[in-house]
Amino acid sequence: MNRLLTITIAALFLAQTLALVQAQDENEQTIVDVADGTGSHDTLVAALSHVGLVETLNSEGPFTVFAPTDQAFSDAGVNLDDYDTDAENETLKDILLYHVISGVAVDAANVTDGMTAEAANTDTLTFTVTDGTVTIGEATVTTADVEASNGIIHVIDKILLPPADEPVVEEPVDNCDVTIGVGESGYVYDQVSVTINVGETVCWKWTDSDMPHNVAEIAEIGSNERLAGGVYSGAAAATVDFSYTFTENTTFYYACEPHITMGMKGEIIVGTGIDASKASEDDKESESTPGFAAVASIVALAGAAAFLSRRE
Repeated sequence: MNRLLTITIAALFLAQTLALVQAQDENEQTIVDVADGTGSHDTLVAALSHVGLVETLNSEGPFTVFAPTDQAFSDAGVNLDDYDTDAENETLKDILLYHVISGVAVDAANVTDGMTAEAANTDTLTFTVTDGTVTIGEATVTTADVEASNGIIHVIDKILLPPADEPVVEEPVDNCDVTIGVGESGYVYDQVSVTINVGETVCWKWTDSDMPHNVAEIAEIGSNERLAGGVYSGAAAATVDFSYTFTENTTFYYACEPHITMGMKGEIIVGTGIDASKASEDDKESESTPGFAAVASIVALAGAAAFLSRRE
């Protein structure tokens, strides 16, 4: 009798010891170990391995992981073979980190309707609780509070997709050294004569003006015709944003075609204001054409010759 009692006590002690060891083994399983053992998260584990996140989720944590099932990956059409470039793998990594909250193990009892949390990819997760059912976006938590040694897992039936990044809107760069608009009367530019340095840019800008205007180069300030092949902003319009960079010394004349006969003209004096090519032509003309003094000398010599011939 005593022997039977001893055997029974020993068997009970052994059973308790095995249960304790098994519990300890389970408690030592990380989030990845637990997911790998469910039989329904093989794709998740493979994806974590594919982008190098297994070591992260095997670390101390704690982490809260929303684990999509294999069916969820299949429903979303996710095929790991499609992720083979660095950019594609970064996209997959971003998706997976959107399923992780780092630094805290959040159990279902602490999730409230409207609660938000920052995911490991820095985007925001928003929770909805309806009649005890927790959803994140379109995904529903089907099994909650699966414990692991370094956190907690909640099984979900859909993949969570991070919100699209807001497009980066670059501020336009204003390279204008001088900006010319339309004067209050609508028939003049607000700056008739402007002096700039070589290499500077002049911009002509107006928005929703009462009348259409443009910028057309003319040969000289008194001209009423656009210079063929000259600087031109295009057809007159109520809104214009046109610029031109002057790279040489010159005086540039321009006009508004619709109001050219009304004197809507202007000038841009660049550097010295003297076109080098025109200056060279003027110099050549002055060299090849006798000056007034030379003509006077010739006339005087001719007169003297005539006077001497009469005396002889």
